[in-house]
Amino acid sequence: MIRLALIGCCGPIETYAELASRLQNATFVAVADSDRDQARRGAEMLRAPISAGGLDELLNQHADAFDAAVVHTASDTASADSRSAADGGKHLLVESPLAPSLEMADSLIESCAAANVRLMVGQASRFVPAVQTVKSSLESGKLGVPGLLRIHRWESLKTDPAEELQQRAVREIDLANWLFGRPPTDVYAAARTVSSSPHDGPDYVQIHLGFPEGGMAMIDESATISGDEDYFSLSMIGSTGAACADDHRNMQLLYGGGRPAALKTGQGSLHLLAQLQEFVSAIEESREPAIRGADGRLALQVAAAVVESMNTGRAVRRTGERYEAV
Repeated sequence: MIRLALIGCCGPIETYAELASRLQNATFVAVADSDRDQARRGAEMLRAPISAGGLDELLNQHADAFDAAVVHTASDTASADSRSAADGGKHLLVESPLAPSLEMADSLIESCAAANVRLMVGQASRFVPAVQTVKSSLESGKLGVPGLLRIHRWESLKTDPAEELQQRAVREIDLANWLFGRPPTDVYAAARTVSSSPHDGPDYVQIHLGFPEGGMAMIDESATISGDEDYFSLSMIGSTGAACADDHRNMQLLYGGGRPAALKTGQGSLHLLAQLQEFVSAIEESREPAIRGADGRLALQVAAAVVESMNTGRAVRRTGERYEAV
């Protein structure tokens, strides 16, 4: 039985509480958060016997009580918490983006390797059943050689738009890398700000990724939907077929001027359960998880190229292991 500790209550703790009983060969035994009341409430929801006022306290007082950490702290502390957990010999599931920078990602990957612990990047979008079907269709050859990937995601604006868009772009970039099975050779991105936005910085970005053999991904990231629901579609056109994965069936866009709104009629959490189960299985089987630290690092690297292209208005090309403006 793998004993899990939830580090931070910023994540979907209610969903984890619902899924915990369906998780095989694992259980949550601890919750740590800088807000002790939050930690206690989280522990009650997960029926975990231990709560602590942060990861350091948990490691100091209960290091032998858990085997792995699911890190859901705020972005400015997640990297430090992840590094501390790795140094403490705990397997890690870290939500995407893996780290704020490539240097910090490299440090975390090295720490996990030195401690001989598994590092998995949380990227639940890969585990959505419809997206899994697109991937399996590519791997089986049904779609032929991947040609054009189109990803469109609208979400509500919650904090700084530039920071949010960059973080979300990492997630969609990872999907593109995964579906094409390799990093892009060329990157170009453009951004704009909707005039009604109350924030500074862009709230819409379009990303073009060029892949070997003529493949291309076009990614739209928008933070202009009102409310808390998002809107997602993914389509892949290959040399012998095409497939689409979207939530259009359960989502309706409403637009009457100003900002669009979205209504969602229901979508399950099987993708989160599948992600947690993959993490647990990788630990049990002493193997690399489906989404490795190297995958998270690559998504960060391409996202940095996206930001450079947005800022300079120039395309960025992969040369060896680096991206350089052209």
